[in-house]
Amino acid sequence: MMKLNVNKLFFGLVLLFPVLGISQEQKIDGVAAVIGDEVILDSDIQRDYILAKQQGMQVDDKCAFVSNILVQKMVLTHAKSDTLVRVSNEQVKDRARSVLEDFKTRGSDEEILAVYGVRTMAELQNELEILVRENQLVQRKRSMIEDGTDASPEDVKNFFNTYRHELPNVNEEVEMSHIVIHPEITEDHKQKIRNELLKIKEEILDGASFETKAILFSEDPGSSSKGGLYQNIRRGTFVPEFDAVAFNLEEGEISDPIETKFGFHLIQLDRRLGQAIDVRHILMIPKPNDEEMRAARHLMDSIKSKIENGTLSFKEAALTYSVDKYTRYNAGKLTNPQTGENRFERSKLPMKQVYAIAGLQAESISEPFETDFENKKALEILRLDAVIPAHQIALDTDYTRLKNMAIQQKQQEKLFKWIDNHLPDTFVKIHEDFQNCEYEFNWLKK
Repeated sequence: MMKLNVNKLFFGLVLLFPVLGISQEQKIDGVAAVIGDEVILDSDIQRDYILAKQQGMQVDDKCAFVSNILVQKMVLTHAKSDTLVRVSNEQVKDRARSVLEDFKTRGSDEEILAVYGVRTMAELQNELEILVRENQLVQRKRSMIEDGTDASPEDVKNFFNTYRHELPNVNEEVEMSHIVIHPEITEDHKQKIRNELLKIKEEILDGASFETKAILFSEDPGSSSKGGLYQNIRRGTFVPEFDAVAFNLEEGEISDPIETKFGFHLIQLDRRLGQAIDVRHILMIPKPNDEEMRAARHLMDSIKSKIENGTLSFKEAALTYSVDKYTRYNAGKLTNPQTGENRFERSKLPMKQVYAIAGLQAESISEPFETDFENKKALEILRLDAVIPAHQIALDTDYTRLKNMAIQQKQQEKLFKWIDNHLPDTFVKIHEDFQNCEYEFNWLKK
């Protein structure tokens, strides 16, 4: 049986959650490897190697690390050529925004930009969209390769007995549920934003540049630096309300302000390209004022009180009030996106959550605290469902985790077999600096 790799997740996926506060070493130019149509730069390896070590991942040397990157790029190049592997543009953008929100809970804008070596948040948004798209392509292709993999209780027991001395200890963890609400923006406040956009529209009609106005006023991190421009957009790329207006404009025409879940938009059709369009927009995101925040806090205090006095269950409250579409139908239960489990290592939580649950007993509810959710100011409460003390991993306390590890081991075996079968027909070129590495696969085709 192959050596256990408990840190088997592809680095590209993990590195969407960097540890901030590190200083990046100077970039190194040059191509380290080419696999299919995918190019691996020396600077990519250097950056990801530093970040992986900061994440606490087991990276013995750069050779082992490069091998993992080659595996990722091998899957990616085949995913891009597979017509059955598709990703949604809207899901990519939503996920990139979610990652960016997570970044903002971990450090300042300057620290965040330094990690990825970009100058503006708009550039970072574009970088994240590329990473998210590639990760989703890899995930979907891997799902096809590893389809049907499972582990029986006997498989889990055998896995544990085989690898028990290699398995890591478990640090203190918590299980949590949450309810998150956005302050309700009053109609007067909404009309004020519409009026601001209408004033901008009038100035553009009087000769001002839409592009310049977008750079100055738009709050869309993905397009503001480009004058609000999105190119070669097809129906279904954006939310329905945006599509309905954008695709019915004449070239050069500017819409009245429209509202979507992201805020208020002024849209201009730049040009029509058959079934696609180039479109510009200016986005203004409503920012709750003091009165709206007080009303939201009053509502959240009321929700918390009803739960604690038994007139409303946490499950009912999450379903009724929470704006988190991924948890509201699951009693607000939070899932760790990096492990797929309900447990979170306490020390790795965002600081706002660490402070919120500090001193709470199991099944207690935190005080409401301000946060950002879906790129908007929000209020959140957490219920501390359980505290799992630090311990040595064992079958009786960590069966689900061990089952996931056993499944991952089987999936790895399937993946490695797939690579062996497809490697002879895949173009691979490794720079001489990395040709002396001992790889698990015959990348050098000797």
